Amino acid sequence: MGIGLQFLMQKIKTKINKASIYQFEHFFHLNYLNESISSSYSDKFQLSSVSNILNNDSLKSLDITHLNSPPSIIPTKFYDRSIKARYIETNSNKSRSLDDDTSSDRKITIVYPKNKNLSKILNFNHKEINHTNYFTQLYNYLIGKLNNSNGFSFFICLSDTSFEIIIFNKNEFVFFNSFGINDENEFLYYTFFVLKNYQGSINSDKIIFLGKYERFNKYYDLASKYSKIDFIEDDINSLISYKSQSFLILNENNIRK
Repeated sequence: MGIGLQFLMQKIKTKINKASIYQFEHFFHLNYLNESISSSYSDKFQLSSVSNILNNDSLKSLDITHLNSPPSIIPTKFYDRSIKARYIETNSNKSRSLDDDTSSDRKITIVYPKNKNLSKILNFNHKEINHTNYFTQLYNYLIGKLNNSNGFSFFICLSDTSFEIIIFNKNEFVFFNSFGINDENEFLYYTFFVLKNYQGSINSDKIIFLGKYERFNKYYDLASKYSKIDFIEDDINSLISYKSQSFLILNENNIRK
């Protein structure tokens, strides 16, 4: 068997063996092979379809990404796992179980609550479960996009009711926050409220949007009046074929390498 064919067969085997689940506060999204299912935690019909997939003997592991609430981010050199709950108590319901991730460059540790809604209603037995927070994936993805930047890099991840802003300065992470919004004017207010607290120049630095979606054209147009803007569009086919709100889901093949 040629090397190219061996590599292709390994990729096919990996896809058959693994599924991805993205857990939001009130719903979740499953990717497995050509299946793409979004469901609330109470939709019995969709849950039945998901259960059938999870009961597939070929499926060995699940990658579960938690998007249900903002994480706490701590420099790894200062992180103390024995007091994990103290880092998250202002951001989350204390009754939830907590987990932590370490970034691929080992610089930061991400502490977050795990949403157990899905594990309460679906059988995960005999599956290897890998939990990560959505910010961990975004951070690991973005540090590969910095390219030895000499100044500030302002990344924005937009969804219909909120957005995240992530700021690096000379390849060093300096800021992350999530904001709930109702329209493009609220988006602009929060964006420039954050940016003005940093030394970046609106005239020389760019706002870089993760993905480019037609429904957010008003946001792009408004931001472009006050700053240079740019876009990261790694997976054009996914951007066209999916209707998901999450950049992570749309670009899963690029982010989960």
